[in-house]
Order: sequence, then C-alpha cells, then structure tokens
Amino acid sequence: MSYPRQTKGNRELPSVSTLLLSILFFISKPSNAQSSSPKFACDVTKNPSLAGYGFCNTGLNAEARVTDLVGRLTLEEKIGFLVSKATGVSRLGIPDYNWWSEALHGVSDVGGGSNFTGPVPGATSFPQVILTAASFNVSLFQA
Repeated sequence: MSYPRQTKGNRELPSVSTLLLSILFFISKPSNAQSSSPKFACDVTKNPSLAGYGFCNTGLNAEARVTDLVGRLTLEEKIGFLVSKATGVSRLGIPDYNWWSEALHGVSDVGGGSNFTGPVPGATSFPQVILTAASFNVSLFQA
C-alpha cells in the first residue's frame, strides 16, 4: 500500500523515512582514530599460544568456537562477564571491557564505555532482564 506524498504549494515534501535517514547521516560521527591493538581475543602476534585454541580457528563454525571458548572459562570468569564492566582473561587473550550501558535505550557510542574504530563505533551490554529471562525461572522473572 502506498500513500500519496504530501505537498506544500507546488513542492513535494520528503517522506518521513527519507528525512530521518538524512538526519541520521548528518549527525553520525565517523571514527578516524587508529587503534594500536585489536579489541578482540586471538591476537596471535601478541600471544602465539592462542593459535592452538579452537575459538581462534576461523575455519570452525560459530557454535564450535563458542563451545570451545565457554568450555575454557572458569565459573568465576563466566559470572564476571554478566556485568557491563569486566576484567579480561589474559590466558585466553580476552581484553578488559566496559560496555557502560545496559542497552535499554539502544546501542550507545557515547559515555565511558568501549569505543571502537571502524563501522561499529561502540557497544553496550545486553539488558540485565535478559539474564533474568535466561534463567527460565518464572518466579525470579516476575519478582
């Protein structure tokens, strides 16, 4: 279903989506900063022993890599990753992170969190509600 375009006088007004996309284009800020080190695990130039880990093997599918990584983490490390700021796991090449925001209002690239270079300027952690729902404990979720 198409809607007729609104006009003012003899001029055709832009659609709302065109207007919003234009605004987003002009207010988005490109990131020109260069990073001296990767913001991810598996940097074999800094730690050659990581090359033997399954989660660093790009030839494996995502499920196999995640299974390998999660299997190598201790319970304390896994629990530590359930918050927006965590200490890295140097033995696995995982750097410290600070997502800063719980993403209740969308992905954030402002504030004190992690800032990246390239097409993804920032990141947030998942909402804490996700953790409650993931427990499959209905009484906890409703608490």
